[in-house]
Formats: sequence, C-alpha cells, structure tokens
Amino acid sequence: ADVFLGMRSFVLLTLVAYASAFVCPTPIIFKASALRTISLKTSVLALSAKSGDDGEANTTGRRAMLLATCGSVAIALSTATHAKAATLAPAAPQMSEGKAVGLSDEELRKKIEYDVVSNQFMVSGTLTRSLYDESCMFTDEIDTYTLDKWISGTSLLFKNDYSKMELDGPISVSDTQASFRFKEQLMFNIPVLKPKVPLTGKLVLKRGADGLFTSYKESWDQSVSSVLLSAKLF
Repeated sequence: ADVFLGMRSFVLLTLVAYASAFVCPTPIIFKASALRTISLKTSVLALSAKSGDDGEANTTGRRAMLLATCGSVAIALSTATHAKAATLAPAAPQMSEGKAVGLSDEELRKKIEYDVVSNQFMVSGTLTRSLYDESCMFTDEIDTYTLDKWISGTSLLFKNDYSKMELDGPISVSDTQASFRFKEQLMFNIPVLKPKVPLTGKLVLKRGADGLFTSYKESWDQSVSSVLLSAKLF
C-alpha cells in the first residue's frame, strides 16, 4: 500500500533531508518498498562520513547519516501504522448528498476562513467536507492524494499542540477558484525527535460547475530541500 506523503506526510522525508539532498537531485517519493533504498543510502552516507578528511565535511556526513538512519525507522513505523489503519478502518467514500452547492462567493469565503482559523485544516485534517467534490485531488510539492488519504494522513502527522496555520492575506473567491496565502509551523508526530519546520505558500482550490472544490493545489515559497534542511529536532 502507498505510504501517505507530501507536505502532509513530510515526516517521512524530514529525517532524511540532508541525505536526500546529496544522493538524489529531486525529492524521493516513498512507498512501502522504499525501505531498501533508504537502507542503501544510509550505508553510502556512513562510508562518506568515515572517509572524509575535512572536519566540517565529517560533521555534515555524520549528520546526514543520522538523519537517514532515523528516517528509515520513521518510514518503517509509518508504513506499519498506515497498513494497520487501512486494515481496521477502510475508508468509505461519502455520497454526493449534503454537499454545499449554490453558495455565494461570500458564504464560501466565510466557510474557508472558518476551516483556516477554527479547524486549522491544513495541519489537523479537519475540513468542511461538504465544500469538496468526493473526487477532489490534493496536490502539494511532493505528490497527489485522494480526499480520504489527505484527511487521515494530515491528522496522523501534524495534529498536535505545536502545529498551526494562519492566513497571510485575504481569501480570494471567484466562480472558478478560491485562493489564499498561508503561514504554517509544523511539528511531525515522531516520538522523541519531534522535528519542526516553518512553511509559507499559497493554496488554490479549483471549483467545478456546481461550485464544489475539485482540485487542491499547494505551492510553497521555499524549495523542498530548504524546507527539509530547516528542520529542528527535539
């Protein structure tokens, strides 16, 4: 089964950030089968750290090795957790009735504002589902997810007392889309390490003919690598 990823599962990448930056020029998209790849990268980085002559290089290598090793453990735990959750509580798609169709632009703006301010939906996974078409796809700088996977993954990874989001400007609504800029501080729910990262960007929600959201697209102000490297542990 696919491991939930992206900004909402950034926990799987945060602890291997420094390692990935050297091994692969693009972000690694982890799935359950990626554990072997992570183990190989950990070994390579370990050898690199051991053979370096420069003190600073050694420090960088050891840090990369540590992050990669911890990342392997985190991925294994996350894979097991998601597999168990999928077995015990398979997601059942909701029917189309009860959807918030026919809203005015102002009514929709207020509901989005409520999801941001009160629900903290981008870090809690709690959103007003009636605003979204059940086929809506959620995309960030890493991957694309279904509605149910985005909700469950976000809640598991970021719902805690530290993680929060806020508006960084007005919410714009038209017949075709709604958009706003956001600021976030995120803490991943990994025992002991609790990596923390700041993040800013823009969210665009495309609307279908009935006014429901059919597409969720996050764009970050920072590159993936800079977000990863900004992680603070403990």
